[in-house]
Amino acid sequence: MNHQKLHPSLWSDTATPRIPVNQLNSHISADVVIIGAGITGSRAALELAKQGLNVVVLESQEPGWGASGRTGGQVNPLAHDTPEKICSYLGEKAGMGVVNAYVNSADEVFSLVKKYDINCDAEQNGWLRTAHCNRSVKKLELMATAWRKVGLDISYVQGNELHRLMGTKTYNTATLTPKGGSVQPLSYTRGLCSAAISLGARVFGHSSVDRIERRDSRWKVTTKSGSVDTKWVVFCTNGYTDSVLKGLNKTIVPLVSLQSATAPLPEEIYNEILPSGYTYADTRRVIFYGRKVKDKRIVFGTLGVSSDCKKTSDVKRLYNGLAETFPQLKGIELTHKWGGQIAHTPDVLPHLHEPQPGILAGLGYNGRGVAMGTVMGRIMAERILGKSAEDLEIPVTNYSNAFLRHFSDTAVKLAVPTFEIMDALERRFT
Repeated sequence: MNHQKLHPSLWSDTATPRIPVNQLNSHISADVVIIGAGITGSRAALELAKQGLNVVVLESQEPGWGASGRTGGQVNPLAHDTPEKICSYLGEKAGMGVVNAYVNSADEVFSLVKKYDINCDAEQNGWLRTAHCNRSVKKLELMATAWRKVGLDISYVQGNELHRLMGTKTYNTATLTPKGGSVQPLSYTRGLCSAAISLGARVFGHSSVDRIERRDSRWKVTTKSGSVDTKWVVFCTNGYTDSVLKGLNKTIVPLVSLQSATAPLPEEIYNEILPSGYTYADTRRVIFYGRKVKDKRIVFGTLGVSSDCKKTSDVKRLYNGLAETFPQLKGIELTHKWGGQIAHTPDVLPHLHEPQPGILAGLGYNGRGVAMGTVMGRIMAERILGKSAEDLEIPVTNYSNAFLRHFSDTAVKLAVPTFEIMDALERRFT
């Protein structure tokens, strides 16, 4: 079996100790099998084990190996569209369930951190969403007005005040969401997984699932060296979804999110940038986002094409994006550069599927994985514990194929430089 080490990153260098997990090498039984020990799978396992269910988690590598341990760690309680648009897609009841899930998602994360004493550098200092061009200013105004109506604390920041809060004059307009924040994502994932184990969940690493088969009213989940007989199978694989559950991988486009971390900065420069400890993300298609971390570094991210972040174009994109955003950091060394796959959906909303009795799949966080992955894990646990599909905050929907998945991987990767050109033209001419 191919045992892959954690992807080199700032998070893997600074996280809490890894969780020792054994490979599944026998044939066992469970009430629930969860595939994937990231944020979603670990949260689901925690909630189910807390209620006394026999829970088995099967992870292809080790907990936090995928996007959950590589993300930027931002906790952003806001969807990519207005509540009205979400309700137009899903209907009023289902749409407002999703809206409320977003509004409360950051508080849910930080409450879990406190409840289970998760050591993950959690900070709920607030989140700035900045307009990269004049055309985006109106969109931010519409979003702020619409989300304020449904209870989200969100305000508008401009000009000199924004320049002070960012430590740069690159942006002139932003929204501020005070309940946003950040975590060390690998430590957070490990903390959730450890809490699940302490409550009785069994977690197996290096145990990728080869197939699932219906056996009367139950399922057989098979790995290369073992199997589990179970009533429920829960897919929590997001951007790393494969073809084990037929059709699921066609519902998302796996995009590459790039991350980097600067060398420790001089005190005066570190204090100048994001002095209130806000995180930020802008409105580009090829997004710029970042935050400070405790050892006087800035973490900066964008989209790219190589998960290992070894392509020259991706490295250049990180250096140029950081210098464009914070000119005082031009030429600074990036000591860490890494990438991971996130899942994009056609409606830019998370999806919950129940294609057969005893099968659940939750995925498609569109860059909101820390917050909405945490929420999705709870919601899937509620479904297994008996809550009706109609009463879940995120509705159960049928598969909807993602358009770009009909093309080659090369075509998907070409989307990033194409969108980058569109962003640049928009910034220059609007």
